[in-house]
Amino acid sequence: MSDSSLSRLWIALLACVLLPLVFIGDVDAQSTDRRGFLWEVRKGKQVAWLFGTIHVGRPEFYPLPPSRLAQVKRADAIVLEADVSDSARAITATQKYAQYAPGAPGLDTRLSPALRQRIETVLSRNQLDPAPMMRMKPWMLANVLALFEAAQAGYVPALSVEAYLMRVAKTDSKPILEFEGIEQQFELFENAPWATQVAFLEDALKAVETRGARRELNRIVQAWETADRGSLERLLVEMRAQSSPGSRFTIDTILLGRHPQMVRRIETMMADGKNYMFAVGALHLVGPQGLVELLRARGYTLIEL
Repeated sequence: MSDSSLSRLWIALLACVLLPLVFIGDVDAQSTDRRGFLWEVRKGKQVAWLFGTIHVGRPEFYPLPPSRLAQVKRADAIVLEADVSDSARAITATQKYAQYAPGAPGLDTRLSPALRQRIETVLSRNQLDPAPMMRMKPWMLANVLALFEAAQAGYVPALSVEAYLMRVAKTDSKPILEFEGIEQQFELFENAPWATQVAFLEDALKAVETRGARRELNRIVQAWETADRGSLERLLVEMRAQSSPGSRFTIDTILLGRHPQMVRRIETMMADGKNYMFAVGALHLVGPQGLVELLRARGYTLIEL
C-alpha cells in the first residue's frame, strides 16, 4: 500500500479525535426532543450556544430535534474542534504526524513481542491486515482500534453530530470555523513521550479486548440521546479515577488540557458580536473543569436548554 493510500485510509478511520469526511441526508428522527447537550451562553449583549456532540452516530439520530436545530439555524457560524473536509490538508498532516516515514522502522520492530502479539490477535479478529497498521504511530493505531470497536457496536463516524452540523452549515451557507485544527490535534499526540504513546495504545487495546470501549461508548451515546447530563458526569468521574499512564494522558492532555485554549477561543469570538454555535465532544462540557463551569467562572451566564 502506498503512503498516500495509507494516509487516506487513516483519515477515514479516525473516530475519537477527528471528524468525518462525508455528509449525510436527513432521515426520520426518533427519540427525545432534547437529544444532545445544549447550553445558551450569554455575557451582556453577547449570545452563543455550546453544543455537546458525539463523534460517531446512527441514521436515526437525524435530523436533530426542532429544539436543537432551531439554535443551529440561528448561529452565524459553526465552530468545530477541527474541520478535515479538506482532504489534501488532512493527508499532509497524517503523513507528517501519524505515520512512519518510508524506510523507517515501524511498530513491528518498536514494540515488545508480547504487545505485538496482542495487537495482531485483535487485528485478525477484525480481519485487518497488520502490515499497514504497523506503519502507524502508537496513538494513531489506538484510535483506529477504537473506531473498529465502535463499528462493531453499530456506530459510524460518517454519521457523527459534527458531520450533520457541517451539512446544515453548508446548506445554509454558514462559515465552518475551528477551535484547533487537525495539525494541532495531531501534535497533542505526537508530542507525548514514547512511553505515554505506548501506554495510550495499551489502554485502547485492553478496552477492545475486554469490550470496555464498547460499553463506554454505549454509555456516552445513551446519555447524549436522552440529554442525561448526570450519566455523563458519572462517567467522567470514573474516567478521572483511572490511574494508568494512558488514562492520565487521555484526561489531562486530550480532554482537560485543551479547555483553557477553548475558553480563550470562545471569549475572543463572542467579543466580535456574532452569534456562534460552538460544537465540541460532550465530555468537554461537564465536570468542575468542563467548559460550562470554566465559562461561568469567567462571568458568562450559561442556561441549559
